[in-house]
Amino acid sequence: MNDLPKRESDIENDIEAALVDEHGLVRSALNMDTMKPFSPGYFKGMNIHDYPGRNWENFSEYMEYENVGMCSGAYLAAMIWKYRATKNPDALEKAFRTFKGIKWLFDASQEIDEGYYCKCYGGKMSEQISSDQYIYTFAGLDEFMDFAAHHERSQCAGMIDKMVRFWMRRNYSYPYFGKPLDWPIERFPAFAWLAYQHTGKKEFYDEFMRLCSIPETMEKIPFVGCSSFEDVLKKAGEREPWFEFEKNSGRRLISLNPEGTESGFLSLEALLEYNAPHRKIWLEKTWKMFDLNRRWMTDDGYSMYWCLYNMKTGEITEVREVLNCPQQSDRWKFFGFVGWIRSGMRSAMFARAGVAIQAYFPGAPILETTAHILKNLTRDKLRWLADMDGKQFPPDLKWMGNVYSGDAATHWLWAYWEACARYGTRWHERF
Repeated sequence: MNDLPKRESDIENDIEAALVDEHGLVRSALNMDTMKPFSPGYFKGMNIHDYPGRNWENFSEYMEYENVGMCSGAYLAAMIWKYRATKNPDALEKAFRTFKGIKWLFDASQEIDEGYYCKCYGGKMSEQISSDQYIYTFAGLDEFMDFAAHHERSQCAGMIDKMVRFWMRRNYSYPYFGKPLDWPIERFPAFAWLAYQHTGKKEFYDEFMRLCSIPETMEKIPFVGCSSFEDVLKKAGEREPWFEFEKNSGRRLISLNPEGTESGFLSLEALLEYNAPHRKIWLEKTWKMFDLNRRWMTDDGYSMYWCLYNMKTGEITEVREVLNCPQQSDRWKFFGFVGWIRSGMRSAMFARAGVAIQAYFPGAPILETTAHILKNLTRDKLRWLADMDGKQFPPDLKWMGNVYSGDAATHWLWAYWEACARYGTRWHERF
């Protein structure tokens, strides 16, 4: 399957035709049957939420824009890397358009608070944000500044300044769907360091150093949570809803999240790129998050979702049937589903992380993992989740296997073009 240039063109055309909205932002999900956003009322009668009294008649708007910051930032970065690899002015034009979309969302969000950057459900301002939307947008802006004119570079620096201050003012605490939440502190040193690099303001340097004085910041791996497979097993064993299942079956239900390698690395990348203090620690975290999650890749380009660990033999097997084994979820009921499902979104995001991480570990065989994923992750697999035999999801969850993922599409492109720019346009032919 060495048709990657043709597939790249098809995926980019899909994004341009269906994911880019009127502002230049990139939507996060489409209905794979129509390759259009989910229509109003599509989710009526579906299994969606655990919030008593919350009206999710507009859940289609949630799906369309939930990861708008992530997808827009990823597409901006992908087009910059494409321009680096090809010098094609069309790529730079698309990058500028995506920047304008991000700038529109940022400007509109300022009506709520300075530095606020919301998830614009239905293309409108909302009360919802998450720190990962900032992380991916920062990654895109940082790449874009290499080719932006002075005016746009100044705008980017101003946005980063205000967006980082937003989190600093709140001591990295902000509600998520109405519930108080202290966001993991280990995600934020790169915020302060990036702001320091682009503004030169000492207060950001001081904040970076303050964050580094917190043990949790230095010890925990952002977005991954575990530093070894033993940690994964230990944490899985602490999940109370699974106790009965483990007792009866002798197997522990486990799950890794390759998406976390990309989100986690983006929480470290600015520290490595701009030579922040404690480099050895950032590199150790980077390797651990890659090494932990690469075992979750499959031969078909997907990543596994659920596996079972035999407590007696140590054997790990992928879940191949629907299990009545509830997962903790205080927000979305659908996260409680356990069955034979895989993810194209998670593997595509892992692939991009691999491209960038390879540069910091030149002797490690990392790029071949990316090549394997991109070669096998065909357009029809750019899904949030895949029902592997068509018999897993019950009727009220069938929609979960029908989500074309903007994260998957944009990260496929980002991985491909960054690899072309870093390692040559025929890099994939070596594997």
